[in-house]
Amino acid sequence: MEGISTVIPMTIIVLIFFFVVRVATIVLKLTGMDERTAWFQSISAFTGTGFTTKEAETILEDRIRRKTIVILMVLGKVGVVSVIGGLFVSFGKGHVYNDLVKTAVILIFIFILYRAVAFRKFSRALNRFIEKKVVSERLVGQKTLEELFHLPKGYGLAQLTITAESKEQELTLAQAGFIQKDILVLSVERKHKLISFPHASDVIKQGDKLLCYGLIKNIRSYA
Repeated sequence: MEGISTVIPMTIIVLIFFFVVRVATIVLKLTGMDERTAWFQSISAFTGTGFTTKEAETILEDRIRRKTIVILMVLGKVGVVSVIGGLFVSFGKGHVYNDLVKTAVILIFIFILYRAVAFRKFSRALNRFIEKKVVSERLVGQKTLEELFHLPKGYGLAQLTITAESKEQELTLAQAGFIQKDILVLSVERKHKLISFPHASDVIKQGDKLLCYGLIKNIRSYA
C-alpha cells in the first residue's frame, strides 16, 4: 500500500499535463487550426522536440497561438523536472518487487488514460466541455472575417444582385468574366434555392444574388 501511495503524485502529474496539452489543442483549434495539426503542435511544443513543419510557421502569425505554445514549452520543461523528481522519490528506495509494482501501476494508468482518449465518445465529450470553458472564460477572442481568412488589402466578400438592367443576366459565369476580374462566385441565391459552388457553365438569372469573393472595387463595378 505504501508503494502505491508513492506513485499517486506521479500519476496526478501525468494527468494534469495531459489536460494541459488537451486544453492547448482546443485553444489552437479555436484560432483556426485543424484539430490534428493543433494536437501535433501542442505535443511538439510540450515535449520540446522542436519538430519543424510548415504549420509551425503559422503560429508566429497569431498572438494567441504564440502565447499558447510558449506556455506549453515552459510547462513542458517543468513537467520533465517533475517526472524525474517523482521517479527518484518513488523508485530505488525499497525492494525490487515494490519497484515492479509501482512500474506496473504507472503503466496501467497510462494505458487506461490512452484508452479513454482513444474512445471517441469520451474524447468528443471532453473536447466539448473544454471548448465551452475556453469560450466562456474568453481565453480566445472572436476573430474578424479578415483575420479568419487572412484577406489581403482590397479583397473581401460582397453580394451582387442581378437586376433587369444587369448585362450579366442570361450569361454563364464564365461569359460574365468574373475570373478575369479576380472575382470568385461562392454561391448563387435564386428565390428559395441556394446553389453552392456554382460551375462556370451555370447561367445567371435576373434576381440572382451572387456571393462573391475578390477585389471589392471590381465587384462594385458590376453593380
